[in-house]
Formats: sequence, C-alpha cells, structure tokens
Amino acid sequence: MTDPSRLAQIEADLAAAAELRRRHSDLTQRLTTERAQLKLVEERVRTLRGHLIDEAKDVEVLESFSPTRIWATLRGSRADDLARERAEHEAARYAVAEAEARRDAVSRDVESLQAQVEGLGDVDDVQRRAVAAKEQWALANDPVVAAALEDIARERGRLTASRKEAAEAYAAGEPALALVEQAVQLLGSAESWSTADTFFGGGVLTDMMKYEKMDEAADVLHRADVALGRFSRELADVGVDGIDSVQVDTMTRTFDMYFDNIFTDMAVRSRIQDAGRKAGAARQAVRQALLGLEKTSQDIAGQLAQLEEKRSWLLSG
Repeated sequence: MTDPSRLAQIEADLAAAAELRRRHSDLTQRLTTERAQLKLVEERVRTLRGHLIDEAKDVEVLESFSPTRIWATLRGSRADDLARERAEHEAARYAVAEAEARRDAVSRDVESLQAQVEGLGDVDDVQRRAVAAKEQWALANDPVVAAALEDIARERGRLTASRKEAAEAYAAGEPALALVEQAVQLLGSAESWSTADTFFGGGVLTDMMKYEKMDEAADVLHRADVALGRFSRELADVGVDGIDSVQVDTMTRTFDMYFDNIFTDMAVRSRIQDAGRKAGAARQAVRQALLGLEKTSQDIAGQLAQLEEKRSWLLSG
C-alpha cells in the first residue's frame, strides 16, 4: 500500500523543481534580451550626447565674437538664429536626459533579472534530487501509477508557473494602463487649447496653457512608455504580443516646435492629435491584454482543479 503523505511530498518536490527550471529558463532568456537592449540604449545615449555637443558649439559660435556672429548681425538675423540654436540645444539636452532615463531603467531591469537568476540557485541539482526521490518511490510501488502521477506533477508545475507569469504580467499592466489613460486625458486637454489657439485666435494665455498641457503629457508619455515596455516583456513570457510604444519622441519634436516656432499652430495641433491617437490605441491594447490575462488565469485555475481531481482519483485506487 502506498503512503499518500510521502507521495504528496514527492509530487510537490517534482512540481517545484519543474517550476524552478522553467523560471530559470524564462529569466535567462529575458536577461539575454535585456542585455542586448541595454547595449542599444547605451549606444543611443552616446549618439545623442555627441549631438548635444554639436548643438552647444553652434550656440557658442553665435554668442562669441566670430565670423558667423558678424555675418548674422549684418543680415539682421542674429537674434532669431541664436534663439533657434538655443532651442535646438535645449531639445538635444532633453533628448539626452530622456535616453539616459531609459538606459537607467533598462539597467535596473538587467540587475534585477541577474539577481533573480542567481537567487534560484542550482536548479539542475534540485531537479536531479526530485527525480531521484520519485524513482526511489516508483521502484517500491506501482510503476504505472507512478508514471501517471509524474505526468500530473509535471503539468501542475507548468500550469503553476504559467499562472504566476500571468499574474506578474497583470501587475505590470495595471500601472501602464493608468499612465496611458492619464496621457490620453492630458493630450485631450492640450488638443482643446490648441484648437482654440488655431481657430479662435488664441493669445499668450492660450499658448501658455497649451504648452503646459503638452509638457505634462510628454512627461506622462515617457513614464507610460517605460511601463509599456515592462508590460510587453511580461506579456512575452505568456506568449502574448507586446503593446506598441506611445513614442515619446513625437512629443519631443513637438517641444522643438515650441522652442523655435518654425511650425504653424496647425502643425502643433496635428502632432498633438497624432500622439493622442497613439495613446488611445495603446490604452485599448492594454485593456484587451489585461482581459486576456484574466481569462488565462481563470482557465489555468480550472485546469489545476482538474489535475487535482485526477490525482485524488489515482491515489484512491
């Protein structure tokens, strides 16, 4: 006669070992991906820093006593040229800061993943010991039942890991949704002020309110972009396509328009509308993904219940 408590412990050890190996494989794969992403982001930071240096030199040329300054003064365009170059320098500085923030976020993800991989310990040794215990039990008991229970334990480990990944993805999706919804609201407000500025004359107050909302929206979009990136990586773990970026660069270019006033109010309004559409699409995609994760968790719970029923039936024989 079999010992149910001993068998239950063996099954639990096998399920834990299977989940541990799956977790190790997933984390290792994610770590490889994040390290590659970190290299790309670091290269972008270097490129943008070089561009920032060039923009600073352009400003310095116009501010110093140089042939360029003399020629601009003679043409009567020095003030406009200097304002434009300062705006371009500020935009370049903003782009560098944004890229550095993105690099730091990815770097933290790499460090976190590395720590998680190391924290799992020797997963191969855990698997070997669990299998050895199962083999010992099977030699002393019914090998047919042992094989069936091993299949159940293996499937339970897989489902438990999948349920955990779905929960992690859902937890990453909630803050992403909140930020995207906030961005949609801010962009809607900015569009309203931009419409007033474009079609009803606007004025200093209208411009100030419009750009204030654009500033707020750009900040929220940047944070939403980081959150969406994290959510997309979690979705990849459960085999779901990621969410498209809300493309903070779009709003950065809008800032360029604010600084140098090259584009018309209509162009500003169009850029705001484009950012609003992207944010709206991202919001809808996140909502759908969260609903899908809820259904996945429910399905897994049902499958785990069925496995437990099958296990109980085998043990009762």
